[in-house]
Amino acid sequence: MKIEHLHYALKEELDLTQKYITTFSESNDRLANKAIKHVVSNKGKMLRPMLLILSGKYSFLVNNMDKENENSFIDEISKAAAILELIQVSSLIHDDVLDHSSHRRNKATLNNLKGNRFAILIGDYLIAQSIKNCYKLIHHSERFFDSVIMFSFLDGISKLVLGEVQQNNFNEDLLNNKNGIENYFEIVQNKTASLFSLACFVGSTMSGNKPENTKLLENFGYNIGIAYQIIDDLRDFAFAKEISGEKNFQDIKFGIKTLPIIFANQFSHNGEQEKLDSYFNSKKELSLNEKYEIIDILKETGSIEHSIKEAKKYIANARKISSELSENKYSILLSDFVSYLSDTCDKVVNDIMSIK
Repeated sequence: MKIEHLHYALKEELDLTQKYITTFSESNDRLANKAIKHVVSNKGKMLRPMLLILSGKYSFLVNNMDKENENSFIDEISKAAAILELIQVSSLIHDDVLDHSSHRRNKATLNNLKGNRFAILIGDYLIAQSIKNCYKLIHHSERFFDSVIMFSFLDGISKLVLGEVQQNNFNEDLLNNKNGIENYFEIVQNKTASLFSLACFVGSTMSGNKPENTKLLENFGYNIGIAYQIIDDLRDFAFAKEISGEKNFQDIKFGIKTLPIIFANQFSHNGEQEKLDSYFNSKKELSLNEKYEIIDILKETGSIEHSIKEAKKYIANARKISSELSENKYSILLSDFVSYLSDTCDKVVNDIMSIK
């Protein structure tokens, strides 16, 4: 399953979302606008906006909402999707500063172009803009929802920032944390899964869905988010550029503890941990031979297999939830979303395991 299939199915809504991202992020300052345009034009796969729109349109059909209001509803959920993506973009700007990233999606990062201080301020501005436009959205005279949306966005931002704080503390403790797995999943719940579950919650709530149905979709997003993060952890060890991106082994380089590394240390038995320690938080680009040695350690400790097992568990949870939804064209697309994630997992793992 390719992501383009979902993009095509939601083209109208995603185009409208991108329009609102541009509108909501504008400022009165020329230099700030130039920097913001550089960031928001470098769009990713729009996974979170897609989940929000899919959850909203699925629920719109299930609840037999008035077709005359459909265009207005699409406009409203596209605004909500834009607000959500602005929160995500702001977090990526801050991530690039924290991770010392020089490029993202083949373009120079803002911190690389303008320095850390400027990048952090732009990230803060985008968060402020997202909150301001969320306030405007819920006070629209023809809204289908209430201030619970505002609270959910604020709660999502709070969890996201807390997750970053937790990850920073987690990484500073290097490889000595005895509760590594438990702490890892707590961080991922806050840092990643919170926005995926928020997407589904907002889309469902805006359609006037019943609380039990909204909870089901929210749980769907949660499982998608956890699986996505584990796959992203594994992606850093892939060698194919179309999978790993501009650079690989960056998590090792900057001392970011991911699930494969935690498993490798948990199951090390022949000096593997000491070898990983020598590379962990190295702050230098690793040689090809050093990367191969790390892959060997991950294979020898069964780290890759354990990580795959965890990712597939959450993917299976999401697939089970999607099978429980009343069938319409959007529930099918939600199922396709799960298939896309599962296929991505297989591609990443196949690339890693093919390394000899």
